Amino acid sequence: MHKNKTQKMIDILVSLEPVFECAGKLALELRKTTKSYNKFDTGIYGVDIVTDADVAIQEMVLAEMAKTDLVECKLFAEESSHYVDKFKETNGLVLTLDPIDCTFVYVSTGRFFSIIVCLNDGKSPIYTYYHYPVVKFTRRIIYNQVQDFGKFPQVDIKNNLDLSHTISTFGHPEKTVPDIYKKLIDRGYIFRDLPEITDESGSCTLFFLNHTAGYYTENIGVYDGLCGYHYAKAKKMEIISDFDMSEAKMGSHGFYYPGWYFVLRK
Repeated sequence: MHKNKTQKMIDILVSLEPVFECAGKLALELRKTTKSYNKFDTGIYGVDIVTDADVAIQEMVLAEMAKTDLVECKLFAEESSHYVDKFKETNGLVLTLDPIDCTFVYVSTGRFFSIIVCLNDGKSPIYTYYHYPVVKFTRRIIYNQVQDFGKFPQVDIKNNLDLSHTISTFGHPEKTVPDIYKKLIDRGYIFRDLPEITDESGSCTLFFLNHTAGYYTENIGVYDGLCGYHYAKAKKMEIISDFDMSEAKMGSHGFYYPGWYFVLRK
């Protein structure tokens, strides 16, 4: 796709960021009354659960996006809704929306749920936007430029753990890539699942907010899975990966990019 057209999509997304913030405020308002139910049946509470608020917030954001040239993008939105069919898949770019990431945090009155909006070209992330409405913190990444807005938040860590050598995991690297897993252990890294570390955020959020030394994920969710990868790439961190962004697959909990990646702070 022509560079100027890509830049136009980026400019539109930046111009819509006040809408994304308003969507965060709506999430806070709806939190008191929203109903939750199971979207999938994986047995993983944080994956299965969805709320009425997810759909309402998605519709609010897509209604504004649909008024712009973003309708030329291919869209992956986490919920089925009226505006999804407005997007035409004509410009070679992929737009993704997660209206409430970490829904399990949202329904438990935790602090670290977020709205996530991303753009990629099927090869690399271009634009990543994360907004945490409770703590009023936003991170925007455009190519290799990272900008933070608001006071940098701290996540409550269990038992005062030292996370300076911890890799937070979403998946099972010991089974998927055992050789790399062993090499990283030999380098002094410790692998911990989310419940070992905190009750109030997701594994990617821990890394994204600079609390862990690394992050591992597999079968990468199209809606939120590239955020840690884009951040690590922009910050020139160590990345070990084998995944395909060119074609998303449908899995047990939505669309994903097949493969895996580690990102490690230097």
